[in-house]
Amino acid sequence: MQEKKFSSTLKPIFASFPDVIAVYLFGSYLNEPERARDVDLALLLKKPVSGISYHFMHLYSKLGEIFSPLEVDLLFLNFAPVPIAFEVINTGEVIYCTNEERRTDFEYVISGLYLDYNYHLHQGRRELYETIREASSLVQ
Repeated sequence: MQEKKFSSTLKPIFASFPDVIAVYLFGSYLNEPERARDVDLALLLKKPVSGISYHFMHLYSKLGEIFSPLEVDLLFLNFAPVPIAFEVINTGEVIYCTNEERRTDFEYVISGLYLDYNYHLHQGRRELYETIREASSLVQ
């Protein structure tokens, strides 16, 4: 479990950003840290923050120092497309959290949206493939 490994180092850093509810570690560093080229972190924020890049430049800089020489990629879950947010909450590991209820509420909403999205995506693909198959049989 990566949470314990990073807790003492990262907790004070994330705590200095009160807008951060939770942080997920995901991607290659989670599964194979020795082979990873970067560290992927997803942040769940209390509310959308204007000037998000400027607001979190200090955080990015601190994380860069900790994980150097690896690059750090930050993903803001509040702004992420549903399929990506779903992937993070399902494959990632929570390494910091200040509010379990808000985090799990977010996960619940994203899971529901993804299941709806995924159903319609597969239905649309099925219809597209059927149309292509029918059209190709007409051409022959």
